[in-house]
Amino acid sequence: MQSVKRPLIRMRVMQEYLVYGFLLVFLLLMLLPYAWLGLTALKDRVDIFSIPPRLVFTPTLSNFYEAFVEKSFLVNLKNSVVISLVSTVITLLAGVPAAFSLTRYTVRGNGFFMFFLLAARLLPGIVLAVPLFILFSRARLVNSYVSVIVSHITFNLPFTVWMMRGFFAGVPTTLDEAAKIDGCNSFESFLYVVLPLVKGGLMATAIFCLINSWNEFLLALILTGRDTATLPVAIPGLMTPIGTFWGQIAAVGTVTTLPVLIFALLVQKHMVRGLTGGAIQGE
Repeated sequence: MQSVKRPLIRMRVMQEYLVYGFLLVFLLLMLLPYAWLGLTALKDRVDIFSIPPRLVFTPTLSNFYEAFVEKSFLVNLKNSVVISLVSTVITLLAGVPAAFSLTRYTVRGNGFFMFFLLAARLLPGIVLAVPLFILFSRARLVNSYVSVIVSHITFNLPFTVWMMRGFFAGVPTTLDEAAKIDGCNSFESFLYVVLPLVKGGLMATAIFCLINSWNEFLLALILTGRDTATLPVAIPGLMTPIGTFWGQIAAVGTVTTLPVLIFALLVQKHMVRGLTGGAIQGE
């Protein structure tokens, strides 16, 4: 019996090694562009264009200084932080209660409303760009935080409602009823009973909204000016007629990538739990 089990155990061990080896190679391939970006940001112009590429070099922070201090990319970093955080918070404040109400109250037209939200989310950004620009230009809000924040809410809100609806649908309505028996109204049962149970889904939704707003380029390009441009909009300014400042582009790209990456690492447990919970329990 043991002679039969040993080959099976060895086969399972070999399969695990193969799976982990494949995942390791895949991880290295995914991290290679980020590693190259970070190394380029720490090189001077001679090292950047050296052939073959130099993996051993004297690091320098001159690219970061020239980009963020001399060329005022700190202002663009502040703009990205303000716009992405405010748009994410407003989107969650509006979208999460809306998703909860759609799972708890049956009203005529719910299906059409969800289809309308999905259609709005699937529209190409260029379709919304021109109407939004005309609207905000007439309201004299172009080159302001308000225009970009509202435009980011237009594509993050449908995503939030659809995603959170799946998480709320996985929470039994009997919990709401029990909370009401204990004296809670609908808002209190939502805030103190149901919302803590979908904390993982809320984290996952917040991360995706933050990433969508942080990386958005088209609407920010059209609706911002020199004072309110975000980092993705400001980076092409480093490609000039006299040359492309690859080191500074890498420095700004590294700083653009790091905040979202760090935030995702801090809440990765909630994000994974939320995504798997939504996939299993959602409708």
